Amino acid sequence: MKKIIVILTLVFFSTLAFGQTDSIRGNQYNLNGKIINQISLPPHCGYFAFGTIVEFKIIDYSNPNYKQDSIGVIFTCPEFYGDGFFEVGKTYTLTVADENQADFGWTIPNDFLLSKYTLDKNLWVIKADKIE
Repeated sequence: MKKIIVILTLVFFSTLAFGQTDSIRGNQYNLNGKIINQISLPPHCGYFAFGTIVEFKIIDYSNPNYKQDSIGVIFTCPEFYGDGFFEVGKTYTLTVADENQADFGWTIPNDFLLSKYTLDKNLWVIKADKIE
């Protein structure tokens, strides 16, 4: 009986230790910037998953290959950030990835804004903080 308990305990702990993987898909970048245009918020997420493009003037961006001074990123379910989070002229610190983190597609009404930017892949916001 002791052998079974020891074996089960070892299997359990090894599964926990080695089963953890980085859950972020794609390359991650850090971006500091100021919102430059008015944001048009989509309907709240529910049956359909909505996102919106927010454009930033770049203060600092960790991708050295990107040369423009502004960029558009995709905020998924922007209502989760709360009322008053998105303000033109305010500075934000973002973590973005160049792959969709969800296993489904998003409805993005203002996706035409991304055509202004020379991006190899769209940038999806993973984390965002407003700097007061």
